[in-house]
Amino acid sequence: MVTKNAHTHTHVLQTFFHYIDSLNLTETVRNTGRPSLCRKAFLKSFFLKTYFRLDSLRKLVRYLREFPYFQHLCGFPTLPHLATFARVAAWFREEGYEEIHTETLHRLGLQHGMLAVIDSTALRSSLYDSQAAYGKSTRLHMFKGYKLHLYVSVEGVALTYAFVPANRHDSAIAPALLRTSEDLGLEVACVLGDAIYDSREIRETADSLGIQMLTAINKRNGVRKDGYGRVMSDFLQTAMGAAIFNLRNQIERLFHTLKDKGLECPRMFGYNRYHFHVQLVLLMHNIGYLL
Repeated sequence: MVTKNAHTHTHVLQTFFHYIDSLNLTETVRNTGRPSLCRKAFLKSFFLKTYFRLDSLRKLVRYLREFPYFQHLCGFPTLPHLATFARVAAWFREEGYEEIHTETLHRLGLQHGMLAVIDSTALRSSLYDSQAAYGKSTRLHMFKGYKLHLYVSVEGVALTYAFVPANRHDSAIAPALLRTSEDLGLEVACVLGDAIYDSREIRETADSLGIQMLTAINKRNGVRKDGYGRVMSDFLQTAMGAAIFNLRNQIERLFHTLKDKGLECPRMFGYNRYHFHVQLVLLMHNIGYLL
């Protein structure tokens, strides 16, 4: 819950705001009847929304109206209409996130031939969310909501992601995530994953990208007669194999950290609204490595 002593968080927000000011976002938003506004001001307000865990743009506008100090901090001479916030949020979700995310990865200076991890986590949504779906997870068993499929470096930097309804199978999402890393110009040497990613399609996709998949063996596939099943099973029992594969736990810790930061919002409903929120959390997490 947001309280009136929120000014104590100003320093943290200003640190993020300084990063936004350094971005090359010069385009403005038409605000009918008023002077044009820079998208950076809206991006700052979106970060504020995420930081204070406001679950809708309507609550954000109400908060900025109640606390003019934050309105000034974001850079709004006058408060725009809710519809203007919604238009800029749509731009961020469809175009702005990728632009800023790519620049952030470039500034991080990720090493070539990196080790990465792939996994998914359940994100509960409102039971009234007609766009969500029922799915299963180890922690929640049957739940209604979405899944965040995340592709991260072993250091914890989010490289790319997929946000889908909970009934989509993990192995169906993985090939697209692997291809996205190539589009971003990332050179990944090896990807770690659990047994759900032990499939021929995923391995073939990885091979075409020059990536070595290192996964646990899926016992549901029966007796393995292929070379991967025989070699990988033996390799994971060696000291080196076990040490490398244990790095996969980094993504579990990352999911825990992100949920502490408000990634999961059981009261939120609507695919676009939840997707927008997930993008902001991931972007703020990556920017944190630069600050």
